[in-house]
Amino acid sequence: MAEEAIIISVRKYLNYLKENGFNISFGILYGSQATGKATEFSDIDLIVVSPDFDEKIECKILDKLWQLAGRTDYRIEPIPCGLERWEKDDYTPIIDIARNEGTIVTLN
Repeated sequence: MAEEAIIISVRKYLNYLKENGFNISFGILYGSQATGKATEFSDIDLIVVSPDFDEKIECKILDKLWQLAGRTDYRIEPIPCGLERWEKDDYTPIIDIARNEGTIVTLN
């Protein structure tokens, strides 16, 4: 299970994205931080879900996600995912892992 401090950091990042014009539905914390196997050197693996990401994602959007992560918590490694893709995708391994092991983090 994820530490409360990590959940707070992820929620802060998701809210920061919203403040910067992103239409965020929720985030999914996955990987070692979600499974309780994190060390002091672990990153924060995060799928950022937005209906806007169902369209083709431009490099400038990826750059902005990473830039804002650096301003919030440098350990966050965001991966954008469309809302429809999150709900219907049954072939992408990382989405399957996040569904099975992840923790959904909502905005405030």
